[in-house]
Amino acid sequence: MYLDALKFLEIVSGGIGIGLVSSVAGIGGGTLMVPFMILILGIDAKVAIASSLLTVIVTSTTSSAVYLKERLVNLKLALTLEPTTALGAIVGALITISLPSMTVKKIFGLGLSIISIIMLVRTFIRPKEGKEIRNWPFGIASSFIAGLSSGMLGIGGGVLKVPIMNLIMDVPIKTAVATSSFMIGFTASSGSIVYILRQLVDPILVVGFALGIIPGATIGAKTLKRIKSKYIKVLFSMILLYAGLRLLL
Repeated sequence: MYLDALKFLEIVSGGIGIGLVSSVAGIGGGTLMVPFMILILGIDAKVAIASSLLTVIVTSTTSSAVYLKERLVNLKLALTLEPTTALGAIVGALITISLPSMTVKKIFGLGLSIISIIMLVRTFIRPKEGKEIRNWPFGIASSFIAGLSSGMLGIGGGVLKVPIMNLIMDVPIKTAVATSSFMIGFTASSGSIVYILRQLVDPILVVGFALGIIPGATIGAKTLKRIKSKYIKVLFSMILLYAGLRLLL
């Protein structure tokens, strides 16, 4: 019982750290949660991805409520992109389940490395502030890829959704972030159903990380606003790249 309690405390503590860093870097906690579970806690890759995806639903609800209250979410955009994104999440989850755990770990390592590079590039690209949303068909098609990565890797998919909306569809960056946060819960729910049916979700992991990430993200948003986010994002990208390469090698 003592060891179990100690392990749970480790999970909650990890969640607090993930929440803090994620809130400053402006990205969902799944990109850090999964490597933390695999590399630090020694959790099976499929269980880590499944549990992360369910945790994302819990944690995204908090930010979504704030964005909806501030009327930053474009509901028309979210409802148009989400069906394709949700379908991608279901397909991604089915692919992950069908593969051996070692292969899943390698795929996640590759995906994490790609995400870190995307984050690094985005840090130095000035966001668009368009007034009219463009390229709807391409945006809808690209959303399937965002959903696929969410279902396969156990992440919210915001790292792909935001640049798709901002750089491809000319959605203002604040609206893109808010709309992505709103969509994440629905996207993660779609993929989670597949993992829940296969009994791959560990409820202890979900509860532990949620208990840590929610206050961690809140504290981060309130106390770390003065830190230049560009430097944090560069550091965060390097951490993700390191974790990705460790999983690959």
